[in-house]
Amino acid sequence: MIIIDRNYFIKPLSVCIIASFLLWIIYQLLMHIKLGSSMECFFMAQVCVVLLIAPYLAAYTVHTGCSGTRFSADAASSTMQLLTHNHIFSGQGLSGQLVMSQLPVLGWVFLSTFVALFVPNIPFTKALQIVGILVIYSLSAGAVGVWGAYTFRDALFGAEFATLLWCGLIGGAFLLNPLERYVDNLQPFIAPVLHLNPLIAVCGIFEGMDIFRKPVLYELTPVTSYDYRYPNPWYLIGMWQLAIGGCCFLGAWRMYGSRRSIA
Repeated sequence: MIIIDRNYFIKPLSVCIIASFLLWIIYQLLMHIKLGSSMECFFMAQVCVVLLIAPYLAAYTVHTGCSGTRFSADAASSTMQLLTHNHIFSGQGLSGQLVMSQLPVLGWVFLSTFVALFVPNIPFTKALQIVGILVIYSLSAGAVGVWGAYTFRDALFGAEFATLLWCGLIGGAFLLNPLERYVDNLQPFIAPVLHLNPLIAVCGIFEGMDIFRKPVLYELTPVTSYDYRYPNPWYLIGMWQLAIGGCCFLGAWRMYGSRRSIA
């Protein structure tokens, strides 16, 4: 019991330490390239940290919850039959694992945002909006990590897939550069790129913030050459992220159901 209690204490503490270290690095990088004010860079750094840590925690929780047997190709059929009747692998159990895996991240989100209220004097309403969007990002990113863990049968590969996905969505504006060689008008692509970019939610919360018109990004993307508007309302971006996470969660649940029928 003492060992179990220590593990429950060490894991959230480790997550908080690692997340805070990543927050500091990303925040310093964003401030160095002058992508926004201190408040804006802080919240964008929070978004990046959540998208990095949440998928791995979810993938690791699901993978270890299976005790290595769920993904083993050499598992005995009798064991598979036992696992198929375990509530852990039901849709309700899978959603419970997803939520439980994100508790350390959510705890760090509340803690870091609470500290930010007093350090850079961030308005409470802005902080509350950021917390809401980070909760959505945590669950959606975790769902992508769960799908990756089921698909690649490995927690690390599942987390890497989720990281590549978020890097693609965040860097979608830069991917328009090679596309511009083959398409005469990029206007139809601008709106999807902005709606699917998790960082754009920060631009919506802080009215007047336009990261694409910052000197470091102004000439690196073709976005400013077209008429573009940020998603309105800003929380529409969170709904798109929930849609992505929901599809991945349903995909993971369906994969379990198909394997259960085979077993």
